[in-house]
Parts: sequence; structure tokens; C-alpha cells
Amino acid sequence: MDQKSKMIQNMFNDISERYDLINKLLSFNQDKRWRKKAIKIADIKESHTVLDLTTGTGELIKGVLNKVVPKYIIGADFSVDMLNIAKNKINEEDFIAADAQSLPFRTESFDRILIAFGFRNIIDKDLALKELYRVLKKDGKLIILEFSQPRFKPLATIYNIYFNNVLPFIGGIISGNSKAYAYLPESVYKFYKKDELYKLIEKASFNNIKFSELNFGIVTITTAMKTT
Repeated sequence: MDQKSKMIQNMFNDISERYDLINKLLSFNQDKRWRKKAIKIADIKESHTVLDLTTGTGELIKGVLNKVVPKYIIGADFSVDMLNIAKNKINEEDFIAADAQSLPFRTESFDRILIAFGFRNIIDKDLALKELYRVLKKDGKLIILEFSQPRFKPLATIYNIYFNNVLPFIGGIISGNSKAYAYLPESVYKFYKKDELYKLIEKASFNNIKFSELNFGIVTITTAMKTT
């Protein structure tokens, strides 16, 4: 693991105990609704095998299980402290420590791969997408739920003030790690615009790439298929 990935890993380990609380507070409890929408778009069936990559504290898996119980579902993350919380929250599910850039799964293992608010934290996204393509089954679907920047200028102005000032301040106080919540807006601003993300995903051989904006573009759900 490279130095920057290790830094991000340590950061998430450090804020793990209060991660869920801070997410709810800072998103005004919208994070739950965003995950529900991603799960709906994923269209998971009982016959499916599912990977929740960058699972964190397991909130997305919890949401999946409230809707459908697939044949097999596993959560993977490189933050061991986050995984420990997920395991305590959802005892019957499998969780594994794994790096998105080198997944410990057989080729064509999953019908669905979901990533919620973690794709931007992956350092080598080209390599990760190749791995995701490898472990996804033919006709499988990749779903990426991620923060984005609203295009509506008045909202973008308010969003920028909140993201750059309010969020780091509150997140830092509650978590005790101001650097982690200064990192969040920085990582969002540096993240790909839609046309750039489209090209990146297409380069990894995915197709049928689509975007769905939520809350006027504050978050975006990206879907892509493996058809060959």
C-alpha cells in the first residue's frame, strides 16, 4: 500500500467510532436516503452475489438487507476499525479487509458491486476499475454513490461555504480529527467531473454508463455494466 493510501486508511480508522453520527448530522440525515436510492438503482435480486466495497461501518449492507436478502453479500474495506463496527452492527454478514486496487476475489464473482462515498478515496482508480471489472460477472452492474458539485450557482455558493467552513469545523469537533474533515471537501473538489469519470470508467471496458443526480447534484449515482 502506498503512503497516501496508508494515510487515508489511518484517518478512517481514527474517526470510525463517530463516523455514523457525523454522517447523519452533516448530511442532515440525507445519507440514508441517498443509499436507499443507490440500492434501488442496483436492482439486487435474491439470486445475486453482492460486493459492498469501501463498506465502512456497513450502512449500505444494512440498507440492502432491509430490502432484499441476496444469495451472498460481503463488505470489504481497508479500514479495520470501520470493519469492526460493521461486524458488531451486522453480525451475520461477511466482512473482509481488502484494498480496492488488489481485490482478493476470483474473477467474475459478483453480480453487483456497490461503492458508497469511497471511490474518490482510492488512489489508483484506473487499477481499481480494472479489478472491479475483473471480479464482476458478465451482465453485472457497478454502482458508485459519490459526492459531487452542484451546477446551480446559488446552491453551489451555499454548498461551498458549508463544505469548506461548517463541515470541517463540526466534523473536527465531534470526531477529534479536524484533518479528516478538511480532507473531505478537498477530495470532492479534486474528484472527476462527469465527462472525466465517464472516460475513466469506459477506459476500464465498462459500458452503459449513466449518471443520476440527487439533491441538485450534491451527490451523484454512477452506474455501469459489464456486458462482455
